[in-house]
Amino acid sequence: ASMKQMDLNKLLPAVEKIARQAGAEIMKHYDSGANIYTKSDGSDVTDADHAAENIILPALRQLTPGIQIVSEERVSAGERPDISSGTFWTVDPLDGTHEFIQKTGAFVVAIALISNSRPVMGIIYHPSMDLMYTGCGIGTAAKTGTDGIKTLLVSGTAADSSLRVLVNKRRCNMTRIEEYLAQQYADMPFVVDTESGIFRTCRVAEGRADMAIVCTDRPEGRIAFWDVAPGQAIVESAGGRVETLKRQPLVYDAIDLQVPPYIALSPVQAGAFKTRA
Repeated sequence: ASMKQMDLNKLLPAVEKIARQAGAEIMKHYDSGANIYTKSDGSDVTDADHAAENIILPALRQLTPGIQIVSEERVSAGERPDISSGTFWTVDPLDGTHEFIQKTGAFVVAIALISNSRPVMGIIYHPSMDLMYTGCGIGTAAKTGTDGIKTLLVSGTAADSSLRVLVNKRRCNMTRIEEYLAQQYADMPFVVDTESGIFRTCRVAEGRADMAIVCTDRPEGRIAFWDVAPGQAIVESAGGRVETLKRQPLVYDAIDLQVPPYIALSPVQAGAFKTRA
């Protein structure tokens, strides 16, 4: 069943509220200090991740009883939800656990709705800054600040003489990325920024960066659905494009619940890319 735009617009405020409740719960743990555990894959998880998930999952089940949920900590615990219908939620109850532990404030609650194996709604909520990015269809991408005022993201100004590229240097083969950029944008100098972290796709949606290239240092080179879908929905809602490095669309139908490395293009670049391609 594909989700109609009307249904998405009706659902969005409820999901925003769920993300805010989870964020408030995370901040309680952030202020009081959360217990840290090591997962089987060696990564860390805290009481805050679980507490946020325990708010989000029941609330989503109540909101959309028939829709499966692919949630990071449940999947880590061995759950394998059936995504064959092509419609499901992705949930990362606390994206940026490492930053949460380091007390940098750079962590988010990230929720997306997938329909026909493509993201149709994304919510990224940054509780320590009380900043929310949302999108559920072309022209709906928005940012809500601490004042509670929702501002639509207007596709930024035309790119200046150099491309602003966001990359996670720790996880990317920089030689390959520089080759890719030189090949795709032969005539353009580029500036690589590595400081953007979890907000990478939001910056692209806002037009504050031209593109983000997202890779992983995992041996299989793939990235979990819940890390990608919310940002993709927001970028696409702003008029940008998200695709694999081979210029293929990202499809959320793989058994391993992951997608390949990808590039997110700002609205302006997506337009420029069409003419260049």
